[in-house]
Amino acid sequence: MSGFEPESVMAKALIAADALSGLIVPTALMMPSRKLAEVNVNSLTKKFKDKSFARNVSREHIMVCEDLGLERNEFFKLALDALQKIGDELGV
Repeated sequence: MSGFEPESVMAKALIAADALSGLIVPTALMMPSRKLAEVNVNSLTKKFKDKSFARNVSREHIMVCEDLGLERNEFFKLALDALQKIGDELGV
């Protein structure tokens, strides 16, 4: 949106991770417990495919993970594990 084209691996990783966190947190808030601990890769995959869910989240930005050598589900697992570790600090 800024017109900035990521060139470094770090810039691409940050763009992908930022977009994915924008999908993970709303997914957690849809869970009965409203906690990250309840979210899994399957639930993220379903929400990823539902274009009406978190519609402002760029699925294209999330898929930048493939440019980094990560499959989508592998990236989902990596990000989800990281956020679940700090879920209490985030309040979800």
